[in-house]
Amino acid sequence: MNDTSCNLASLNLMKFVGNDGEFDIEGYRHACRLTITAQELLVDNAGYPTPQIEQNSHKFRPLGLGYANLGALLMSRGLAYDSPQGEAYAATLTAIMTGEAYRQSAIVARDHGGPFSEYKLNEEPFLRVINKHRDAAYSIPSRTRRAS
Repeated sequence: MNDTSCNLASLNLMKFVGNDGEFDIEGYRHACRLTITAQELLVDNAGYPTPQIEQNSHKFRPLGLGYANLGALLMSRGLAYDSPQGEAYAATLTAIMTGEAYRQSAIVARDHGGPFSEYKLNEEPFLRVINKHRDAAYSIPSRTRRAS
């Protein structure tokens, strides 16, 4: 969609590494849910550069969640960035983040009377993206096994 403003946020992966060196998966999942909720609140409270961008951002509610410090996390775990194990670890974190974000978004929609106002217009492209995420997640084990 043209003339929208995507609300973007990143989670610092190194903040989820405990003193024992282990990744706090439950804390990460919680942060994904919390951040999506905060982003959803910000859509209605943000300033936009033009009236058209404001209107479309409210209608389509584009949110983006990502992470930072993947390289540092992989190094701390002794995983090469371009190794099958590093790729699988990154894919797993991405799948968890994506799943939690979509789940929380659905909960917000449920609790506020339904999806964003232009969901029907965006439903087919949205479901195509969801299916691509699913297909990529399903392919992780087979790619990892082939590389072993």
